[in-house]
Order: sequence, then C-alpha cells, then structure tokens
Amino acid sequence: MDIAKIRKKSKEAKSGIQDNTAEHQTKEGSEATGMQQKEKPNEKHTLHGEIRDNDKAGTNDISVDKKIGTEPKVKKESSEEEKTDEVIEILTFSLLKEEFAFKISQLAEIIKPQRITVVPRLPKYVIGVTSLRGKVIPVLDLKLKFSLTDKSSESIAKEKILIIKGPKGPIGAMIDKVIGVVRIGKHEIIPPPSHLTEAELKFIEGVAVVDKRFISIVNIEEAIAINIK
Repeated sequence: MDIAKIRKKSKEAKSGIQDNTAEHQTKEGSEATGMQQKEKPNEKHTLHGEIRDNDKAGTNDISVDKKIGTEPKVKKESSEEEKTDEVIEILTFSLLKEEFAFKISQLAEIIKPQRITVVPRLPKYVIGVTSLRGKVIPVLDLKLKFSLTDKSSESIAKEKILIIKGPKGPIGAMIDKVIGVVRIGKHEIIPPPSHLTEAELKFIEGVAVVDKRFISIVNIEEAIAINIK
C-alpha cells in the first residue's frame, strides 16, 4: 500500500477545485471590464469642465476609501479563511481494541509482515530488525511500546508494518489492522483526557472524534524512540 498515491489523489482533487475557481473569477473579471468600457462613451455628453472636476474628485475619494477600509478588510478575511481551512490527513489503525492514528506526512508506506531477526539486549518492544530494499531497519511492537499488553505478538500473519519516516532513517511499527485515511481540521483535534498517567500522555498528541469514534493521534517522536539502558 503506497501512502504517496493516497496523498496524490487528494492533491489532484484539490487542484481541480482551484482551477474551476480561477476560471470563474477570470470570466467575472472580463464581464466587469466590458461593462466599464461601455460606460465610458456616456461621459462625453456632460460638460467638459464638470467631467474633469468630477473625475479628480472621484479619483481622490476612491483612493482614500481603499487606504482606510477596503484592503485591510480583505487581508483579514483571507487570513481567517486560511486558519479555518487547515486540514490534515491521518492514517487510522487498530491496536487490540483501541484506535490510533499517524499523520500521513509522517509515513512512507505500509508493508506486509516479513522475516524479522531478533537482536539481543534491546528493549522488549523492539521485535528485531528486517530488510527493506537493502536497508536494515528496526521493527517496534506498538502494543508493547504503549503498554497495552505485556506479551509480544505470537502470530503476525494478519498484521501490518507501518514504515515511519524517522529522523535517522525509516523505522517499522507493527500494528494489528489498517482502518483507513481520514481528513480532519486542525481545530477538531482536542487535548487528550487529563485522567491519563504521564507515561500514557507522552504518547498521545491529541484526540479526534470521527463518526463517534475516539481516535488517539500518536506523538511520533515518543512512539519511535528506542531507549537502550
């Protein structure tokens, strides 16, 4: 499963909307220009002196109006729209009976489980290492990492491995099941419940409510950190 393809489809849909908007604005601008050109010949029927005086007065009035009210108002409205329209994409997945998510921008791809070699003297949540296109990468068991269980996975036949973009290279994260991609506004993300312990809170960046489902958005830095004692 290719994360890049999912993001590409989203961008193409957004680009199509922008093209239609630009075409509509161009059409409106052309019609407005045509109306102005039609009005100009009518000015010749008034007195020459009045035309000059009125033109000067009108020009000054318009420039003052723009400086005082028009331009700042437009800028303010556009900035408010940008904040409202901030949307992020998350990939939701399950661990036991809980639902979690990573931001799409943090992921490289999703692969099927493959041969994993155990490495001694590593934390229990590090299942081992595997090879991905010639690179050796560590694979983590997120259920153990998040303390959802104290037992490592006995069977990984139905599980998936998320390839995360780590600061020092890709890192694999074993999950139970991929649920899907969700687009949400940043303002829709709420803080995690205050009753959680400090150990639990450090893994949760925020919570999103989607179709009455509570989805915990994972703090990527803490999730992939490997603490070797």
